[in-house]
Amino acid sequence: MFKKAAIILVFIVLFALALWAMFYMQKKTEMVSKDQNFSLEAPVSEVSKTEDEPFYVYKADSLNESCALDDKIFCAVERVVKCTINPDLSVCDKDLVPGFVLGQNEEVERPTEISFKIVKIKPIPESSDISVYTKSDCNALWFGLCKGTVVYLLATDELDWFVTNIYALE
Repeated sequence: MFKKAAIILVFIVLFALALWAMFYMQKKTEMVSKDQNFSLEAPVSEVSKTEDEPFYVYKADSLNESCALDDKIFCAVERVVKCTINPDLSVCDKDLVPGFVLGQNEEVERPTEISFKIVKIKPIPESSDISVYTKSDCNALWFGLCKGTVVYLLATDELDWFVTNIYALE
C-alpha cells in the first residue's frame, strides 16, 4: 500500500513540475536593448520590451518626416502614427500604411497628438509577418485605434517593414 501511494505521489510531483515548466517557458520573455534592430532576412522571435521604454509623443504642430530611431519596425509604426495625425505628409504612401489611415472623412476627428511605446513584438506563425503591440494614447477617438493596447500588423517586402492593418484590444 505504501509503495502504491509513493508511486502516485511521484507521478503527481512530476506532473506538477511539467506543468510549472510549461507555464514558466511560456511566460519567459527576452529583454531587448533600445538599440537592437531586427533584420529583414532573419525571422523575428517574440520579444517584450522593458517597462522603462519611453513613450514617443507626436504633435500635429511639430511633426517631421524622419524617423526617431534607427529601427525599421519602429519606423513603420511611427509612420502610421504620423500619417494618422497628418495624412498629407510625404511619407504617407498608400503602399506603406493601411488605406483607411489616409482617408479624408470630415465626420471623423483626427487626433492632433498621439503617444505610444512598443511593448511586444510577436511573429505571426507560418508567416514572415509580425504583430507589434503598443500602449497608446491620443486626444481623439479616431475609430478607437489610438488608445489602450493597439496592435499593428507588419509585413516586409525585403526592403522595409510596412503596416498592413491596425486593431485595438482595449
